Amino acid sequence: MDDSTALAALDELARLMRRVSQDLDKTVATCLGETSPGRWHVLNAVADGQGRSMSQLAEVTQLNAATLTRLIDAMIADNLVNRNVDAADRRRVLVHPTRRGQLTHKVMNQALTEGGISSIALGSEPLTQLLTALLDRIQVSDPVSL
Repeated sequence: MDDSTALAALDELARLMRRVSQDLDKTVATCLGETSPGRWHVLNAVADGQGRSMSQLAEVTQLNAATLTRLIDAMIADNLVNRNVDAADRRRVLVHPTRRGQLTHKVMNQALTEGGISSIALGSEPLTQLLTALLDRIQVSDPVSL
């Protein structure tokens, strides 16, 4: 494969990956009756009640800090989550679900199941492994070794 073919393939791969991500988010949001799946991602991340830091939530949701902060502020206003100082590190704030947040999360998951969206993930283990391997390959610190 020459450089121009490789660059064209790279461009196509990047375009397809963006489209899959955007289309999946759009489908999930539509099924939930939301404008974006961000609230669902946050509620998934904090559903165990353990609390997550803003940096952990940014990693899970793939939202930048400013967008995530606005989302969490809106979710606090809707009584879905609250912020608490981390007992182990008082400099850190953890986001926890409220009872209403837990109920909303349950309703959202039920909507995704009833809407048939969750079935997209059935049998996706090989695809997940492939995407994880691709991500690992992309994150290699030395691009020449790819």
